[in-house]
Amino acid sequence: MSGVGTQPDGAALASVTVRAAAAWFLDQRTLPRHGTVRAFEDGFRRTLGELIPRVEQLAAASPADDVPAKVARDALAEARRRLDEVEAAGLRGEVERVRRIAKSVLALCGHHDVLASLRTHEASIEEAGAS
Repeated sequence: MSGVGTQPDGAALASVTVRAAAAWFLDQRTLPRHGTVRAFEDGFRRTLGELIPRVEQLAAASPADDVPAKVARDALAEARRRLDEVEAAGLRGEVERVRRIAKSVLALCGHHDVLASLRTHEASIEEAGAS
């Protein structure tokens, strides 16, 4: 949230939007059209392209034995594996492949939040100790 008003800042709004899109896609009980699947995949890929380096940076700034960072690194490896999957045969196969990518979007958004809040908390403790 921005410190000025009640509107979320751009990053927070984007996070809410992409999470909603991923959750919507995962909740579909009928097969969406091929163009819809392709559009969601493109959006999820762009999101992961921005999110992966951020989560990597936050995880790298944590101690090697830090459990949340270790779990995030595992999720990063899984997201990369899912991004490398070849196009599946048929619409049902493609939907399942893109569903896996959507799950990585949600997972990395969560890991980003956890690691960022830990960094913010650590910075607050350091500031309090310096006072």
